[in-house]
Amino acid sequence: MTTAIQKWGNSQGVRLPKFILEAANFAEDEEITVTAENGKIIISKAEKEIDIEELFANYDGDYKPTEIDWGESAGKEVW
Repeated sequence: MTTAIQKWGNSQGVRLPKFILEAANFAEDEEITVTAENGKIIISKAEKEIDIEELFANYDGDYKPTEIDWGESAGKEVW
């Protein structure tokens, strides 16, 4: 499929057909990142920011730290 870059206010824009967005699993109003590499424009889904509450939402407090046996000293380590 070919399309054209068109003037959009003081910028330029490209219209993406619905079937292209659906094929790439993009939704309307979804945040994206746009980068340029080697003469190509790459459109990707924006990485979602995760706050500390979301990060630990499924943590149930069952972690128990354990000591690791690293073996005998091999040099002049002081323990």
